Amino acid sequence: MRRKTKKRTLATPDLTPLIDVVFLLLIFFMLVTTFDKYGSFKLELPKANINSVTTEDIDEIIIDSKGEYYFKHGKNSEKISLTQFLEKLKGVDRVIITADKKLPYEKIILTMEELKKVGIDRVELNLDD
Repeated sequence: MRRKTKKRTLATPDLTPLIDVVFLLLIFFMLVTTFDKYGSFKLELPKANINSVTTEDIDEIIIDSKGEYYFKHGKNSEKISLTQFLEKLKGVDRVIITADKKLPYEKIILTMEELKKVGIDRVELNLDD
């Protein structure tokens, strides 16, 4: 004789009441919450006392779109090679590089590397149109 076995079904809870409660909580929090877009904190930045910086005494390398170097000290500028410029910069700690936007960036990086070899660590970049 064979025994008849009953197939057991897995008991799954009904999630409908749980979903109803979640939606009721969502509606409650949406109605109770106020959004204040002007309630952010105020940030007070420190004020700096900056004296006017004169760039007349700062040496400047100007590189045009053809890759030619110009040396500018004060208001005077002259066409110069990079090696001649590096010889003039002994003892200088700050240089501005002004380059044309059409100039390949590799040329600017190579110029900065040469300046680093001479001992100039403070280099500012200025891109011209």
